[in-house]
Amino acid sequence: MAEARHETATPTPQAGVSKSLWTNLFRCFAIALDPRKLLAAALGIVVVSLGWFVLSCIFYQTEPTPSDATYSAETVKKALGAKKANNEDYTEAEYEEKGKEQYKLDKERWIVLNELAGPRGKLSTMPWNEFRGENPFLFTTQLSSQPSATWLPSLCDYMLKQIPVLTEPLQKLLIPVIRIVDPNATFRVRFYLLLCLAWSIAVWAFFGGVITRLAAVQLSAKERSTLMQAVKFVTSRYLSYILSPIVPLGVIAAIVIGLFLYGLIALIPIVGDLVFYGLLFPVILLGGIAMAFVVLGLAGYPLMYCTISSEGSDTFDAVSRSYNYVFQAPWTYIWYSFCALLYGAAISFVVIFVGCLTVVMGKWAVGSAAGVTTVESRRPDFLFIYAPESLGWKELMLKGSPLAVKQDPVTNKISDVSERSAKEYRDSMYWWNYAGAGMASFWMVFVFLLMIGFSYSYFWTAYTMVYLQLRKKLDDVEVDDVYVDDLTAPVAAPTPPTTPAPAAPTSTPPAGGVSLTVVPPPTPPVPPTPPTPPAAG
Repeated sequence: MAEARHETATPTPQAGVSKSLWTNLFRCFAIALDPRKLLAAALGIVVVSLGWFVLSCIFYQTEPTPSDATYSAETVKKALGAKKANNEDYTEAEYEEKGKEQYKLDKERWIVLNELAGPRGKLSTMPWNEFRGENPFLFTTQLSSQPSATWLPSLCDYMLKQIPVLTEPLQKLLIPVIRIVDPNATFRVRFYLLLCLAWSIAVWAFFGGVITRLAAVQLSAKERSTLMQAVKFVTSRYLSYILSPIVPLGVIAAIVIGLFLYGLIALIPIVGDLVFYGLLFPVILLGGIAMAFVVLGLAGYPLMYCTISSEGSDTFDAVSRSYNYVFQAPWTYIWYSFCALLYGAAISFVVIFVGCLTVVMGKWAVGSAAGVTTVESRRPDFLFIYAPESLGWKELMLKGSPLAVKQDPVTNKISDVSERSAKEYRDSMYWWNYAGAGMASFWMVFVFLLMIGFSYSYFWTAYTMVYLQLRKKLDDVEVDDVYVDDLTAPVAAPTPPTTPAPAAPTSTPPAGGVSLTVVPPPTPPVPPTPPTPPAAG
């Protein structure tokens, strides 16, 4: 538990831990660049996306069309019968109108499913093809050609647009929660969203826990914890990690079920109208207030994992601390979050820019070999036909080539700049060109996932610092006071080897040597005893 610390009750601030609060956030950059965290974040992104993709394939349905037999007058007639409720007969025009109404309703419901699970849906698109805004390298090159007076406003606008990219871990949790209450969501869609939510929580409970544990130990200025130690720490408390966000969601579900049963009783005529909907309407309001309170508190979802990673505690402590910190100091939490995300947008810009520059410079250097010879057609443009579309990577890599693409600013879809040139180029490609492009794409996707993984790594690292800062402000606990147990004790520095004492000399000569007799030093002579004087007479 949190009390079972190896540190003293009044810890002494470690070297490197600033006494100021929010300025400590600037330490998170170097900590978030830890390769172990980048790898954990990249794996978490891929695992979540693969799970969502499989669920999307299972639950997706084709788009309904007005010509479907479901909406024909004959099908509607079989479903409704020949008589209305008032015992009047349906006309053929009324059957057709009912079919059109049903088609319109099904189309609206399908749109909700398509936005989530359809092609390029929010939950079905792989991470390397998600829309995340403009490419920073293209933005910088375009900015340099503009008047310098527009640089600062353009840069600020770009940074603000990058903040949502940093909040992806929180967005991925809240999207299913928010969309599940969509009035056009069917039971099928809601069940699909519940499974996506459960999968996201299960995955990030592990990978988010590993990142926050590594970050907590490093932010406390203690010695580094190994990746395996962090994995063992999270594995031993995995149930607490996974239940932390589920408990608030379970409370919401319990309230919803309660109000659902309340609504069933309220269907009773007269009694329902006068008593349950009229006199007892405040009960409905109280249920809505309770759900709103729980949903707002989910803004502190990142603090739950940080609590367990820093305190070594359980689900109850994680939920109670996150909600207490958010509601006791909401403006402080908002201010720390804003500073963390704004700073994160700036450093993510630098990280992604460097990643883009690395690939662009490599492509330019290799492509120069074809440019100085007669084999211009051997320029390596074909290597990037499978490049990641997210963050404009594909647009950047194919710019100026026959395969150049553009992104629609409204639909975010990728299309060829010149369909004719692109088709002619693709027709001239051989199978080994496609094979080479596929292998090159593997490495580009790997680099891309590490870049996006930095955003996730920084998110969890920054919120670990936010948690430690809030704990210092509200509970007066020092930032360097982090739980350490025998399972995850920090790696101690290696002890320098001791120099052995020289061995005592022996009389045994070395091989081939001459034996010498050791002569002891002479004993000094003992002085003679003086004579005893004669006795007096």
